[in-house]
Amino acid sequence: MITDHCTDFVFFSDLLPKRCPKLYLSITKKLDEREIHHSLLPNTNDIWCRDYMPIQIANNRFVLYKYSPDYLDTSNYRRTITNAKAIPFIAYLQQSTKYDLDLIIDGGNVVKCLDKVIMTDKVFYENNDKSRNEVHRLLEESFQCDIIFLPWDRDEIMGHSDGIVHYIGNNRVLMTNYADFDKEIAKRYQRILEKYFEVHPLRYSVKRKHIRSWAYVNFLQVGKFVFVPQLGIPEDKQALQQIADVMHQCEIVGIPTLEAVRKGGALNCLSWNVDTTQWNSIITNENYGV
Repeated sequence: MITDHCTDFVFFSDLLPKRCPKLYLSITKKLDEREIHHSLLPNTNDIWCRDYMPIQIANNRFVLYKYSPDYLDTSNYRRTITNAKAIPFIAYLQQSTKYDLDLIIDGGNVVKCLDKVIMTDKVFYENNDKSRNEVHRLLEESFQCDIIFLPWDRDEIMGHSDGIVHYIGNNRVLMTNYADFDKEIAKRYQRILEKYFEVHPLRYSVKRKHIRSWAYVNFLQVGKFVFVPQLGIPEDKQALQQIADVMHQCEIVGIPTLEAVRKGGALNCLSWNVDTTQWNSIITNENYGV
């Protein structure tokens, strides 16, 4: 499985510079300083490219899927659904092994671990034309690994696992501070995850827990560099320190992310990071058409 620490290139929606200009300038400056290559994806209809871009499970193997989430199934929001196959870069996948998954899923509900994938069970509700066994089988067949399902918190309409947990290597996961807002579901998540991983929950010593503190777990990792959302609240420094403590072989970099968090997502949601080590010069501004 291509996990974050294997990646070396990051894409963003071409809408991001206009929708979140301060964030875009900040993240690209930090990427450039670390010589991390990045580019923009044309023909996107919203900034959350994690949700609709193919899922890379090996250097030359991608999983494409149906991106048609129920929370966008309204007259106002249908126009924001991006067809990933209309993005020029996807033509490159013809040279790779691609798997067309006959399921509705969001990339934000796929947390890749070394030999597992973590999802919420919302995927069963969005594919209720198939049995749970059939959905499970199709997921395992496409991702070529075991799938771990977390219960869908109905207060979170999107049902994304990347707002709950992030794989940090060596069979460990970082879990958001769910216990500050729903102790019961936090216990359920931890019990499930501890069957497979060493779990590190985030905790904050502040007088009043901020409702947006979920965003810290939704960081972007590209190789040995970890870019952590910063919100201008007391939890910022504590989040940086806790992530640095469990990812001490990485450089931890804070990125002001409030522009995006106010819209409902953070750095992992905004990005599509991939491993290009065997792609030679396929990704250039000239070839890619950006």
